[in-house]
Amino acid sequence: MKSVDLLVVGGSAAGTTAAEVFRSLKPQSSITIVSDEPYEEYSRILLSNYLRGEIARDKLFLKKPSWYQEKNIEFVKGVKADSLESASHRVKVSTGGEYQYGKLLITTGGSVIRLPITGDDLGNVFYLRTLDDADAILAQVVNSRQAVIIGGGFISLDFATCFRANGVEDVLVLVIEDYYWQGKLDRDSSQVLQKTLEKNGVKVLTNEEVAELRSSISIRDRTPVVREVVTKSGKTFEADIVGIGVGIKTDLDWFKGSGIKVNRGIVTNEYLETNVPDIYAAGDCAEFWDVIFKRQHIMGNWANATSQGLAVGKTIAGVRTVFETASSYSADFFDRPRVDTSRSTGTAKSPRVEAGGHCSFIGVTDESFADEVVTRGTVAEGKMTRIFIKEISGTTRIVGATVINNPAEVGPLTMAVKGKIDISVHKGSLADANFDLKNLVS
Repeated sequence: MKSVDLLVVGGSAAGTTAAEVFRSLKPQSSITIVSDEPYEEYSRILLSNYLRGEIARDKLFLKKPSWYQEKNIEFVKGVKADSLESASHRVKVSTGGEYQYGKLLITTGGSVIRLPITGDDLGNVFYLRTLDDADAILAQVVNSRQAVIIGGGFISLDFATCFRANGVEDVLVLVIEDYYWQGKLDRDSSQVLQKTLEKNGVKVLTNEEVAELRSSISIRDRTPVVREVVTKSGKTFEADIVGIGVGIKTDLDWFKGSGIKVNRGIVTNEYLETNVPDIYAAGDCAEFWDVIFKRQHIMGNWANATSQGLAVGKTIAGVRTVFETASSYSADFFDRPRVDTSRSTGTAKSPRVEAGGHCSFIGVTDESFADEVVTRGTVAEGKMTRIFIKEISGTTRIVGATVINNPAEVGPLTMAVKGKIDISVHKGSLADANFDLKNLVS
């Protein structure tokens, strides 16, 4: 058994950032990062760019082996945490080894939700979460003409953009809900987004639940692959490649029985401390106390994970730091020309896109939390912003926003949310698309 002052389980943004901050404040302490991935830290948010052929694979990596050596941080890759004994401060790992920690930081993020259907493990069916996933997708997509995407959301957009960028002619999205991204958007905003997909050669079918992925033997390598996607309504669609993006779940099983309080994620306070002494959580797995909106909250994005890593690294080192921010997450899609499918030169062919798309989520976009929602833009205009307003402590504040195809409005809205600005004098102008939102923060 090895003893270590700080054990970090999870080697991505939150964990690596926290380890770096802790090292700067505690130069003599021992640090070990245990990561279930076989690579040093790389950028998950750049995987979509990699899939579109916009950046080379080696540009994804944020840390080289030499960085860990220079920081005197032990990095153990390809190893999973199997169990936690919080009373004795021990973590057992998949190699059979065991660590005794002084402080434990859990930054294990999440894993993809798998569809409970036959065929989701076939060779041309893909989920997207890791670099290995992206590599496998690129190996298959160059030989594909027809693609089916199951699910709506950011991952679905990544699949759609990747498939079209790599020359797949027939791309279909199947959504179980009444409209695309129903859990996050209202119907009109969804319609704006769907029209952008359709302009770029992606068809969307709603109210379609997949029942089965039918396989046959690949002529190329004699392995079973999906050939047809069958829905419960009886429709059948041919496919050379299938992308599935139906959500992310927090990995909670390995520390069952440890006493750590969990809900949707690992419950923490504003310092990212769990209810168990000497155990902390950060990143996608942390359900933290949001000091801005006074509620438990999960933020599943890279910027949040990095910010939480900065805060919790200080707290673990003894400089207690409140994590305070307003979440924001943005994605651009169909904003690049089609790339050379041979991937030999990295140069783009003639543009295939009709119109680029953009979507952003800022702060809390839950209608039940807001007192009022103001809409800017229309479906006909092809862009729409929804602003979520709440009366807090006698002030009128913007607590969140969804922005579709209107990226210029993201900056001032984010500043208004983070700055807790009283916008009462401008509230009556918000619905006017000609009103410059920069006036909110000027």
